[in-house]
Amino acid sequence: MATKIPTTELKVGMFVADLDRPWVDTPFLLQGFLIEDEEQIRALVRHCQYVMVDRSRSTGDQYEAALLTRTVPPEGSRLVGASGARAATSRPAAADEPAADAAPAREPEVRRTPSTSLPPSISRSPAMRWPHANPPATAAARSGGEGLIGRLTSGLRGLWQKERKPGPRASVEPPKETPQEFEARAALAPPGVAITTYVDQVSVEEEVPRAQAVVQRTSELLDKLVMDIQLGGSFEVEAVNEVVEELVESIVRNPDALMWVARLREQDIGAYGHGLQVSVYLTAFGRHLGFPKSLLASLAQVGLLLDVGKIRLPRELLEKQGRLAPEEFEQVKEHVQHSLDILSETPNFDAEVLDGIAQHHERMNGSGYPRGLVGDEIGVTGRMAGIVDCFAALINHRPYAAAVSSYEALRSITGWGGDYFHEPLVQQFVSSMGVFPVGSLIELSSGEVAIVVAHNKLRRLKPRVLVVTGPDKQKLPHPAMVDLLYDPRVGDAENVFIKRGLAAGAYGLDLGDYYLSPSD
Repeated sequence: MATKIPTTELKVGMFVADLDRPWVDTPFLLQGFLIEDEEQIRALVRHCQYVMVDRSRSTGDQYEAALLTRTVPPEGSRLVGASGARAATSRPAAADEPAADAAPAREPEVRRTPSTSLPPSISRSPAMRWPHANPPATAAARSGGEGLIGRLTSGLRGLWQKERKPGPRASVEPPKETPQEFEARAALAPPGVAITTYVDQVSVEEEVPRAQAVVQRTSELLDKLVMDIQLGGSFEVEAVNEVVEELVESIVRNPDALMWVARLREQDIGAYGHGLQVSVYLTAFGRHLGFPKSLLASLAQVGLLLDVGKIRLPRELLEKQGRLAPEEFEQVKEHVQHSLDILSETPNFDAEVLDGIAQHHERMNGSGYPRGLVGDEIGVTGRMAGIVDCFAALINHRPYAAAVSSYEALRSITGWGGDYFHEPLVQQFVSSMGVFPVGSLIELSSGEVAIVVAHNKLRRLKPRVLVVTGPDKQKLPHPAMVDLLYDPRVGDAENVFIKRGLAAGAYGLDLGDYYLSPSD
């Protein structure tokens, strides 16, 4: 339903699906967006003579004008949940330690009801609604258990059943933090550290270019550090401090942008990309807790350097397919001490960073390594690093285990709270990431597949997403940015919601295809 329209005739509420020039030649970094104000129209006039407007994705008057000609998704695109993701296992796995195999979690099959199953030739009237189905229950919900993920998702359907917002995006104030919520965060800070409450300073679109540059420089630095260490060179702590400062500033301005870039570029950020991803998530976690910038910088360094000791392990051991033998796993454990040895050669290296690296494999019940610390013997930084390291390992492919969806990874970590991870910190980590973290591949109840781009601070289960396939799971020629809180498709009692999380690579989708670099 795309229509070619001169930019001089654009109106607020129109959905721009394509331009008359490459997207990277314009300030509109993410392909497909809803015109929300006159400033966007002026920018389009400056850069384009005409654009393609998709009225089926437009809002307000532009949306109403398209309702009588809008068609439903093809009948053949039945929604079938068939996830091969692992269920929560008996103990957490780190980047070098596979979890025990478990039977795949069964997802309910969701079929269209007769009232919403229309042939593609029948157009939709304003009274017709999108197909709706109950979201799949978590293991905890099915068994009557609580759990943080279960509590967050048990009310998923109710959150969607609201009256449609008229016109383009409305102005919504972020929810006010209660004194109890503030105290819960403050109780987790190291002794003597005063916490703050950060607010986003810029939008995701504004911050993404700077986040791209940070990821590129950090990746190049990690590769150089690895080579220098392998050749017997010194550790350049000044260079690390420089990129860490940039990373922290980007996270403070808007954490979603850096998480988006790091996740979409995970396939091409060098051999030590795991550390970069841990650094981004760990710093964003600290921002959520309200830690000062100096402590955020320490967290960023912990994430970047926690696995640097693996340089001294045999490559064939790190790349072995399948489960490690007990003696091989004992050898892998030595990477923690190798990391400390490398960093300890640097004079006056931050003791907080060394402690976090030393403790990121320790577990609350004493089952971790290298020292088998228990409970309060593990510092806050070490506890946080353990949670984030495990999460990043689960959502990425490892030689011995397939990646799971971000949702499944969070569900597993929630199940390990108390025994292996500090329960209050687990709860805060889930809150900081959202049930479906930025960069997650998700399936909507409409059958479309999308990538989570940014969270709505008021309604965390209605994020902004980039829709990348149709209901038939075929790639869209023009991926579309949709804010699920204001998308006209979610206005009725029966509406579109996030059906389930998907593992990276589902339906043959490469997240890297939806990353735009300045050089493209």
